[in-house]
Amino acid sequence: MKLKIAILTVSDRAASKSYKTGDLSGPAVEQAIIEHLNHLKAALSEQNVSVTNVEKDIVPDEISDIKQKLLLWSGKSNESMRGCPCDLIFTTGGTGFATRDVTPEATLSVVDRECQGLMSWASMELTAIQPLATLSRAAAGLCGNTLIVNLPGNPAGAAQVVELLFPLLLHAIADIRKN
Repeated sequence: MKLKIAILTVSDRAASKSYKTGDLSGPAVEQAIIEHLNHLKAALSEQNVSVTNVEKDIVPDEISDIKQKLLLWSGKSNESMRGCPCDLIFTTGGTGFATRDVTPEATLSVVDRECQGLMSWASMELTAIQPLATLSRAAAGLCGNTLIVNLPGNPAGAAQVVELLFPLLLHAIADIRKN
């Protein structure tokens, strides 16, 4: 299975280049994906899963900016990329309780079908490691044939969610492609 993945960092500070270190959560998500794929290949001799393309961008905590990028990468925008849309989009950031945290609202406004159980299960599982995981408002769903998953903005937390969900996401993508 060849995957086209996108990682969208949602952060006012990262978008305005206010961090001395630059964006940390987007690269943490990308590294977690690579590590998990390598683990799958080694542990399960699964050589048929690879990432052929990773799109990355950073937007401020604005519903319109988030929606625009999600629709573009899912192939549902007038400006959509030529060729196939992404199989999987991870957003990182904007899932907390601050007034500017609007990633779930933006995501839910573009998805055709929500996947509530996915994020509920992730929150439940990760609460054993980090009790604050219960406070996540992350959403997930399908926009066309693209699976969108919200991750926390904390780099370690985002990587933990990727590690937990990746096998399920691969199964979901396989099911989506059967259609």
